[in-house]
Amino acid sequence: MHGQQHAVSPHESFYRAYSAAQVDAIVDALGHRAEFPYELTYLGDGSEMWRESEVPSHPGRAPMLSDFDTLLTRHAERLLALAPPSSPVRIVDLGPGTTRPVRGLIRHLLDRSRLAGYHAIDISPEILDLAREHLRVDFPAHAERFELCRGDFTGPDLARVLAAGPASGHDGADPVRFVVLAGGTPYNFADPARLLRHVRHAMGDHDVLLLTLRIDTGVDRPPFMDEVSVGGPYKPQQLVGLDLLAVDRSWYVTETGFDRARSEVFVRARFLEPVTVTFDVGEDRRTVSFEPGETVLVWRYLYHDGAAVADQLTRCGLRVRLFEHGEDSQVVLVAATPAPGTAEPATAQPGETFSGRSDTATLGG
Repeated sequence: MHGQQHAVSPHESFYRAYSAAQVDAIVDALGHRAEFPYELTYLGDGSEMWRESEVPSHPGRAPMLSDFDTLLTRHAERLLALAPPSSPVRIVDLGPGTTRPVRGLIRHLLDRSRLAGYHAIDISPEILDLAREHLRVDFPAHAERFELCRGDFTGPDLARVLAAGPASGHDGADPVRFVVLAGGTPYNFADPARLLRHVRHAMGDHDVLLLTLRIDTGVDRPPFMDEVSVGGPYKPQQLVGLDLLAVDRSWYVTETGFDRARSEVFVRARFLEPVTVTFDVGEDRRTVSFEPGETVLVWRYLYHDGAAVADQLTRCGLRVRLFEHGEDSQVVLVAATPAPGTAEPATAQPGETFSGRSDTATLGG
């Protein structure tokens, strides 16, 4: 016998964190595919998880750097070899997070007088504040080179950010753009290929897409890839969305597993109690209900092997130029350039949404 129906509404902090368009996107994702979009957990309270990750576990010590943080720096010279000789480089960071993955690359470009600028775009003002804070600490004499914009790189904001900055570098040469998607960002989306096609469509012929991600090497696979683990491993920020909806954690259990049909690792909440969430969207009121046994997906990650990653990039109009493993063989750096004649805009699928777009606003300076 199940417990009583729980009728809840999101906390006030939910409406402070999200625009009306983003609230609509969340309600649609919950209603159409039973998912809280993970890309929207970086706003508000969720951003604090990123700030905490930058705090050393031992006072006086710098945070431990992972392969995700060092791969771009380790292969900086090989990346520069993909650009015309002596061309200045503008970094365009899509979802900058703590900026740890790109700071070493920025330093490398500065040391060689090759940095034409750094532009970051994110829907989260809190994440942008975090990024700005660390850039100012590490590069206090170069604040004018950094521009951080609030916007949604899954929509038209991306083209505006890519077009930002001077048309040529200080020596008159046209800058090459390194477009960075660090930490496997595309693979958290419901349709990674659509996002990759969108990015490729916005790129110029000489731009370079830089991805860092975790791949399936066929070894050291966690047990939940064979059987769903109830109460298995998850990160606290993966439950932030449900927390903001005022869904009590005692009303569901977490499950971690692997969807073989989609090649995705997932974390989801399986409800133990009936729950109805009511949203105020402008002048409208919308509800989403869940019965015991139903699930909500709170995190997904496309878990391809190296060959499948390269094949997907090829099908999205990109040519793989560099594929390097980190010390952890499952973490890789992929550099890709646009394949000629393949710039086709991404098309929406029925019932699919990306995060709601916000107006682009310059937050640098």
